Amino acid sequence: MTSIVKAELGSWEWLCETGGSLTARQRVELLPGLLRTFGQFVGDRLWLALGRRRSLSLSVHDLWPVAPDSSICHRADEEARELQSAPLVNHAYRTWVFGSALAMLDEARLDREVFHVGSLLHDAGIETCKEAQCFTYRSAEAAQTVAREVAFDEQRTLQIMDGIANHITPGLRKEDQSVGYYLQAGAMADLMGLRAWELPSELLSRTEERFPRLNVHREVSQRWLAESKAVPSGRAHYAQAWSGFAYIVRFLPVAK
Repeated sequence: MTSIVKAELGSWEWLCETGGSLTARQRVELLPGLLRTFGQFVGDRLWLALGRRRSLSLSVHDLWPVAPDSSICHRADEEARELQSAPLVNHAYRTWVFGSALAMLDEARLDREVFHVGSLLHDAGIETCKEAQCFTYRSAEAAQTVAREVAFDEQRTLQIMDGIANHITPGLRKEDQSVGYYLQAGAMADLMGLRAWELPSELLSRTEERFPRLNVHREVSQRWLAESKAVPSGRAHYAQAWSGFAYIVRFLPVAK
């Protein structure tokens, strides 16, 4: 008998098969990762409150990423601005800066084009809700459209789409899904302060000056709650139910 190989939870293939709906077993499997993230969040916010900073050998200049001058990156910027509000566009760029910087600190290698496009479009689908379809599906589709328009490499396109699909999955490991891991790391550093104490305060302030917040915390909170309602078996609802993600984002002071 031929065994059926199931798609990996959080991947683009899994999204296509399920729309992003979790089974009861998958909810149990994800809980340890979600609890670890929440514990890290508490610890990281404490370090920020105490004014602790990671000792770094790299300067802000070293950590600041340079956007690739390529057709897919230019097209992704256009698509991001077309599909998203200004607060979400700026969040996308801050995700790119913080995620890239954290990858450099971890000495992790990222494909610069893949990560840039993934960062700009990772939340593109959350502007609208669709019943029983995770917003990351629409975000990944937007990236796929951009890649096809410029004839981008198919394998690297799938890396972008898998990263976007995975970025809201609790418990990601960089060894398994580096793009999704650093998309999540960059977004959580921006919205919740996760690992923000590891980044120079000058980098945080410079990024916010370059890409102002524009009430993004209120907007993300509202859209996350709408997404949770539209996809009650999805990862957004799961994170909201177990951690109150939307309320943390909405009311937590910005990391400095």
